[in-house]
Amino acid sequence: MPVENINEEKCIGCGTCVETCPMDVFRMDEDTEKSAITYQEDCQICHLCRIYCPVDAITITPTKCVRPLVGWG
Repeated sequence: MPVENINEEKCIGCGTCVETCPMDVFRMDEDTEKSAITYQEDCQICHLCRIYCPVDAITITPTKCVRPLVGWG
Protein backbone atom coordinates (compact mmCIF):
# COMPACT_ATOMS: atom_id res chain seq x y z
CA MET A 1 0.00 0.00 0.00
CA PRO A 2 1.11 3.57 -0.62
CA VAL A 3 1.43 5.08 2.87
CA GLU A 4 3.87 2.63 4.33
CA ASN A 5 4.85 3.92 7.75
CA ILE A 6 4.80 6.75 10.28
CA ASN A 7 8.02 6.82 12.28
CA GLU A 8 6.77 7.02 15.88
CA GLU A 9 10.10 8.33 17.11
CA LYS A 10 9.96 11.28 14.71
CA CYS A 11 6.21 11.98 14.86
CA ILE A 12 5.43 14.95 17.13
CA GLY A 13 1.64 14.52 17.03
CA CYS A 14 0.98 17.82 15.26
CA GLY A 15 -1.87 16.36 13.16
CA THR A 16 -0.70 17.99 9.94
CA CYS A 17 -1.07 14.72 8.00
CA VAL A 18 -4.62 14.33 9.31
CA GLU A 19 -5.50 17.84 8.16
CA THR A 20 -3.78 17.75 4.76
CA CYS A 21 -4.82 14.29 3.54
CA PRO A 22 -7.66 14.68 1.01
CA MET A 23 -8.57 10.99 1.36
CA ASP A 24 -8.89 10.93 5.18
CA VAL A 25 -6.24 8.19 5.55
CA PHE A 26 -4.97 9.29 8.99
CA ARG A 27 -6.43 9.63 12.49
CA MET A 28 -4.92 10.80 15.73
CA ASP A 29 -4.34 7.90 18.13
CA GLU A 30 -5.76 8.88 21.52
CA ASP A 31 -3.38 6.60 23.43
CA THR A 32 -0.12 7.73 21.82
CA GLU A 33 -1.31 11.23 20.86
CA LYS A 34 0.37 10.66 17.49
CA SER A 35 -0.88 10.10 13.97
CA ALA A 36 -1.90 6.63 12.84
CA ILE A 37 -2.58 5.21 9.39
CA THR A 38 -6.22 4.17 9.60
CA TYR A 39 -7.44 3.83 6.01
CA GLN A 40 -4.27 2.88 4.13
CA GLU A 41 -6.16 1.42 1.16
CA ASP A 42 -7.69 4.85 0.44
CA CYS A 43 -4.31 6.53 -0.12
CA GLN A 44 -3.98 8.03 -3.61
CA ILE A 45 -0.21 8.66 -3.35
CA CYS A 46 -0.56 12.47 -3.54
CA HIS A 47 2.38 12.89 -1.10
CA LEU A 48 0.73 15.82 0.71
CA CYS A 49 1.17 14.14 4.10
CA ARG A 50 4.87 13.55 3.43
CA ILE A 51 5.45 17.02 1.97
CA TYR A 52 3.78 18.89 4.84
CA CYS A 53 5.07 16.70 7.70
CA PRO A 54 7.38 19.06 9.61
CA VAL A 55 9.62 16.23 10.87
CA ASP A 56 9.71 13.94 7.79
CA ALA A 57 8.11 11.05 9.67
CA ILE A 58 6.04 9.57 6.81
CA THR A 59 7.23 6.96 4.33
CA ILE A 60 5.30 6.39 1.11
CA THR A 61 5.82 3.47 -1.26
CA PRO A 62 6.28 4.44 -4.92
CA THR A 63 3.42 2.30 -6.25
CA LYS A 64 -0.08 1.31 -5.29
CA CYS A 65 -1.12 -2.32 -5.20
CA VAL A 66 -4.38 -2.96 -7.01
CA ARG A 67 -6.20 -6.12 -6.09
CA PRO A 68 -8.04 -7.88 -8.93
CA LEU A 69 -11.79 -8.22 -8.65
CA VAL A 70 -12.99 -11.70 -7.79
CA GLY A 71 -14.26 -13.47 -10.87
CA TRP A 72 -12.30 -11.35 -13.34
CA GLY A 73 -9.62 -12.85 -15.51
